[in-house]
Amino acid sequence: DATTGAPQPPPPVDRSEPMAARSFRSVAMLRASLKTPSRALSSVAEDVTVPVKLFGIHARYANAAYVAAVKAEILDKVEVELLSFKDVLDKKPDLATYVANPTVARDEKVAQMDAFLGPNVSHVTKNTIAALAANARLGELDKVVEAFATLMKASRKEVNAVVTSAEPLSNANTRAIQSALEKHAGEGEKVILETKVDPSLLAGLTIQMGDKYMDLSASSQIAAFKRAI
Repeated sequence: DATTGAPQPPPPVDRSEPMAARSFRSVAMLRASLKTPSRALSSVAEDVTVPVKLFGIHARYANAAYVAAVKAEILDKVEVELLSFKDVLDKKPDLATYVANPTVARDEKVAQMDAFLGPNVSHVTKNTIAALAANARLGELDKVVEAFATLMKASRKEVNAVVTSAEPLSNANTRAIQSALEKHAGEGEKVILETKVDPSLLAGLTIQMGDKYMDLSASSQIAAFKRAI
C-alpha cells in the first residue's frame, strides 16, 4: 500500500493473474482518454471547475485527477496518496528507476503499479498512475503531483511566501512578518510562510509572495550603491 508502511519495489508480474488481465484490458481505454482529454473529460468536468488554470501535459493529468476526486468527494485523500507515492519514489531509487525505464512494456508497468498500490488506494489515484504508465509518462509523476498540489493550494486559498534572511529569524520576527504579509493577501487567503537563511545577503531579507518580490537585503543595497558610483 503506497499510503501505509514502507512499500517495496513491485514483484514480477504474473500475467495469468486476473488482476493483471484486468489491468491490460484497461490500458487502451486509459490511453484513449488521456490522448483526447477534451472529449473524454468533458462529461466529467462539465459542472466542476478547477480553482486555477494550469496548462501543459502535466496539468492535463492533474486537472483530470482533481475533477475526478471532486466528483468522488475524496480530494484530500487523493492529495495524500499522490504525495505519498511521490515520496516513496524519492526514497527508493530502484523503484524510481523502474518507473522511468522506457524499455519496460507499458501494459506490464500498468499491472505492476496496480499491484504495488494495493487495495486501499483510491480508484482516482490508481487511474491517474495507470494513465501515466499507459502513456509512458510515469517518470514525470513528480511534475503531475506538483501541478495537483498547486490546484489544492488554490482550492484552499493558500498563498506561499518565502522569506530569506541573512540570519535565522526569531519567533517574534517570524510572527510579525506573517501578520504583515497577511494584510497584503487577498480576501480569504491564507499565507503559508517558509523561512530560509542565506548569509550572502549580509543583513536584511528578501520576500517572495506569489508573483511579488521585495529585496530588503544589505547585499542588494551595496550592489545598487556600486552601480551608482
